[in-house]
Amino acid sequence: MGHFTIKENQGRPKRHYNRVVGTQLILIVLSIWFFYKTVLSWNATSNTPRHQETNPQPNQENQFTLIKHLSRIIYLLPDEEETKALLTPIQTTGEQRLHDYALRTRQYKTLLEAWEDLHILSKPTTKEQDPTINTALPQILLTRPSISQTLQTTPSSLLHTYESYHSTLTCLQSLLFPWTSPYYPSHLHHRHSLHHPPHSQQRRGLVFSAGTHQLPFLLTTIPALRNLGCTLPIEIMYLGNEDLSPKARARLEALPGVITRDIRLLVSDAGWELKGWAGKPFAVLLSSFREVIFIDADAVFLVDPSVLFEDGDYKRTGALFFRDRLIMPESKRAWLASILPKPVSGLVRASTLWSGDSGHMQESGVLVIDTWRHFLALNFVCRMNGPDRDGDGWGVRGVYDMLFGDKETFWLGWELVGDIDYAFHNGSVGTMGSVQSNGPTRMRDSKDSIPVPLESVEVPLPRHEQAVLNTRPKVYTICAPQLLHLDHSGRPLWFNGWLLQNKFAEAGSELPGKFEAFVHEERGDGKDGSSWEIHPSNVHNAQIGRLDD
Repeated sequence: MGHFTIKENQGRPKRHYNRVVGTQLILIVLSIWFFYKTVLSWNATSNTPRHQETNPQPNQENQFTLIKHLSRIIYLLPDEEETKALLTPIQTTGEQRLHDYALRTRQYKTLLEAWEDLHILSKPTTKEQDPTINTALPQILLTRPSISQTLQTTPSSLLHTYESYHSTLTCLQSLLFPWTSPYYPSHLHHRHSLHHPPHSQQRRGLVFSAGTHQLPFLLTTIPALRNLGCTLPIEIMYLGNEDLSPKARARLEALPGVITRDIRLLVSDAGWELKGWAGKPFAVLLSSFREVIFIDADAVFLVDPSVLFEDGDYKRTGALFFRDRLIMPESKRAWLASILPKPVSGLVRASTLWSGDSGHMQESGVLVIDTWRHFLALNFVCRMNGPDRDGDGWGVRGVYDMLFGDKETFWLGWELVGDIDYAFHNGSVGTMGSVQSNGPTRMRDSKDSIPVPLESVEVPLPRHEQAVLNTRPKVYTICAPQLLHLDHSGRPLWFNGWLLQNKFAEAGSELPGKFEAFVHEERGDGKDGSSWEIHPSNVHNAQIGRLDD
């Protein structure tokens, strides 16, 4: 650390300096010295400004820590053959490709964590503290020979090891996750840009992804959220002017606490195209918030969504997901075993895909994620929705050839990289609509159905989309496109599918839904064990034995 040198005057003071002036000079010097020592003491105990690149001279304690982290770098550095294998592009497809990238990402995670430990001088804690990245290590390694001596090497050899490790890590990042390079110089910088102190205004926020056609949704939803008491800042992520027009952005940014951001400026999608559902994980990863509640444009909250940050499972894991309907039984156990590195976690074994109860586990209309804690898992989800998303029809199978859109990629992305800190919200799912008891006899849409009187629910639909109700007596049935999520007490929390009977209806023909009652999902006793039936325009019938008030 630099210091000031105070030189004494040579010889006696000149006689014309009187005693008063001499006393004043002494007091001034003493005050300056006192101020200087105060500043040094303050610097030693206060936090360095966020992401400041420093050139510290390590004291004995810091040097011991530095040597410990350097020894791990030396231990982890792959040899020439291992480096070649690590950086060889993966040419497999389908399940094998996911498995291979999962293994490679786990290796990258180990290397990145060691690199981070070496460079982060002040790790984030629960206190008002920010990370500081040390970029002066090459100079320190060359100018402090005691470090290399302790490690039984030379300064030049130690620097060569350091630079070889950096090169390997950088090349591996480019192989696995090349899309963020336009905006961040490295994952080290990106991850630590996400850290914010607990009371920072930018620590938590809401993120939407939307296009111009969804503008009416957001112009309704955002004021409604403010009326519910939500004061969180909002970022609306979009994919270029053709996705969200300048005029639409101006209307959105006129709302208090709202900004719009173009993901296309933050992502390099050379060789593939960022589009549609696939933009969702990128919107979460590239927002300016550390803790994000992502909300689909057609999702409607009935309470302040900020309460999700206080959910016990979110506080424990830093990642809270929501369940899908229990529909379409399908065992994907063999498929899961083929993509996931062993051992398979207990969370996977408890999933509906493993048990075969349903081929659908997650509904991705709302996500609650601490992006700093789950940085690599989120990057892997981006990969699944980015360069590995689509097949080519010539033998290459993409993720969307194996899964229905982005929904399952979130919890599976966590599992693939070995991150099992996530939870599914333990509230029930259901639906809501209008109730009509003692309704007419209806028929199942099958040749062997027998007409049976039943108590039914029917939402009016166009003739060609008329719902066919399940033929079971004394069963309440609500027919609606909305998927309702209930809170821990069984009350409505949020739903997707917007407010219309059919959100895909042509302009001018939209009809509002009739939300008179809601029901929660129960295990049915039909052929597939489900209480749901699926009909056109994403309309679902929920059969239930009782109604919720």
